[in-house]
Amino acid sequence: MASAPRTAARTALRTLCLLALAASPLAQAGSSLALDKGCYGCHGNAFHPNAPSFEQLADRSAKRRGEAGAEDHLMNELRKPRPLGPIGPHEQLSEESARTLARWILDGAR
Repeated sequence: MASAPRTAARTALRTLCLLALAASPLAQAGSSLALDKGCYGCHGNAFHPNAPSFEQLADRSAKRRGEAGAEDHLMNELRKPRPLGPIGPHEQLSEESARTLARWILDGAR
């Protein structure tokens, strides 16, 4: 018979594995969507003036992670018109696509 600490450790390990598997589709969906929409052209790791990388966006959003309304806020930020000129790909995002990207960015854009 397994000891209580060993059983607890196995349960914790199973939980972590399930959480990793559950998070994986979201990460894949966000990354795939960003690739499909051409987001990496401006927000990839290569330098592009006035366009932060996904890593920078995730770092900026980290302080809001877990806050109520953070996803809605970022989704609206992605889609809103810009005063100094439109960012066509942003404004053409559907609410569903913007929400998927917002979740992915809030989760670290990995």
